[in-house]
Amino acid sequence: MKKLALVLVLVFVFALPVLANPFVDVPLNHWAYDSVQSLAAKGVVVGFPDGTFGGANPLTRYEFAEATAKALAYVEGMGLAAAEDVAILEKLAIEFADELASLGVTVADLEASLGANSEAIAALETTVAKLDSFFEPVVISGSLTADYTKVVVPMTTATLTDEAEISILATINDTTTAGITVTATDILSGAPAYAVAWSGFFVDYQGEDLQLRVGEVEPATTGLGLVYDFGVNEEFDGFLATWLWDTENDLGAWTLFGDVEDFYVANVAFDLGDEDEVSVGITGSYDVLALGYAGSLDLAFALGEDDETAIAAEAGVFYDTALVGGTPLFYAGALTIDTALDDLGLSLDAHYVQMGFKPTNSDFTPDRLGGGVEATYPLSDELGATLSWGYDMDTAMAVVAHDVGVDLLYTVDADTEETAELNVDYSLLTSVASAQGTYMNYPIDEEGEYIVSGTALYVYPAGTYAGAATLEYAIDDDMALTVEGRVDSDGAAIWSAEVQLAYTLDTNTALTVGYEQNTWSDDLKDYDDLTINDTLGTLSAGLEVTF
Repeated sequence: MKKLALVLVLVFVFALPVLANPFVDVPLNHWAYDSVQSLAAKGVVVGFPDGTFGGANPLTRYEFAEATAKALAYVEGMGLAAAEDVAILEKLAIEFADELASLGVTVADLEASLGANSEAIAALETTVAKLDSFFEPVVISGSLTADYTKVVVPMTTATLTDEAEISILATINDTTTAGITVTATDILSGAPAYAVAWSGFFVDYQGEDLQLRVGEVEPATTGLGLVYDFGVNEEFDGFLATWLWDTENDLGAWTLFGDVEDFYVANVAFDLGDEDEVSVGITGSYDVLALGYAGSLDLAFALGEDDETAIAAEAGVFYDTALVGGTPLFYAGALTIDTALDDLGLSLDAHYVQMGFKPTNSDFTPDRLGGGVEATYPLSDELGATLSWGYDMDTAMAVVAHDVGVDLLYTVDADTEETAELNVDYSLLTSVASAQGTYMNYPIDEEGEYIVSGTALYVYPAGTYAGAATLEYAIDDDMALTVEGRVDSDGAAIWSAEVQLAYTLDTNTALTVGYEQNTWSDDLKDYDDLTINDTLGTLSAGLEVTF
């Protein structure tokens, strides 16, 4: 071992600048000059009588032990050492215990010296903990994607698109959180296409009685959705306030929300009865977009010894402020009944909506009178059947829809989501029938490396058909190959095919490469639209990082 090795170990323990050069053989431009100078200033190393350091000479265990003893003396004199310094000195003291003893230094001396530094070390740890906890309330997540697309049939110019989406969530205190999302698109393409959009802003306060949220909100459906149904807009930018008003006297839960430019909705919900068995809701709305006001009353309760029958009803009115002449008031009503007779489940609905009843967020079509029935029954533990019937007229009693349907769902394996389904629909109004059969997640081999899914749709009397079959092959734990073929008798082409290789490069980092001939309307293994849109051949590659 060389003396310079000693310098490299002890420099992490003591590193304070000094002004003089104590050794003639350590020039100012030497890589170890600052370290040697610092240790000499503390008396840890002294060099030879001729004024040299002798950095190239061998180092004996006794010389190393002497330097360690001097280091211990320096610690005792200063009364301060960092945690990593303490750990180094402990190891050195144990390794050179015999040599230190011959110099009059014991491990007990080291422990006493370190004990004197315990408060300083604890204070240092507390400071570090405060710095760590400073960033704990802020959570940053998001994704970065880059996609390369090249239409090769016919040959066109390639495009490179990208998107960076970053969401920031901050916990302000025990009751308040805030967040925002920034999305930057087409950064790689440069100006003027480069764009940044801010969205998803919110401040959310969750108090004991009062809850308030400003920004992106998702109010729940009120009643049966005559005035406000969540499914119309889902989330939107606005405000949402809910509070409990005098719980002892059961004045209910009050809710106020709106999009300040388009609509405002207020709802009061409370329970009636000796056992609060009847739920009541009153909703009022100022509808800027629909140019009017809306209001409704809804009730919900259960019947039967085991409350097996649930009944809900809502009655609404809309006042049209833009109507000139005639009656500005229009009415609507809805009713649902859900019950169970042993294993048979029944759902019934009925509705009446006048032509002028048109709240912006209503889930009901104006000028409709009708209803429907749906029955579900388990034919076995794996096989379930659903029968449905629907009928709709306009308010002039002209039939606009009359449909029946049957759906059979067979669950082969719930854990792997292997299912077989047959759906048949028939319109008594147009005499059009459609049948679609779908099988999902069939394992070809015992290991489950090869998975097949597919669907087929036929429409009568048009005679049109469409379908798709998907093969998934798990090449390795981090690599999968998907091949899909499609047909569409009424599409831009009769057939379509796509192959895609997905490779997980590392945690939260994925690369995909693929080719598609004749563009399909759906994603891979997505059987919703079943339409071939064009005859292009497209090569694509994408890189996605999530965090």
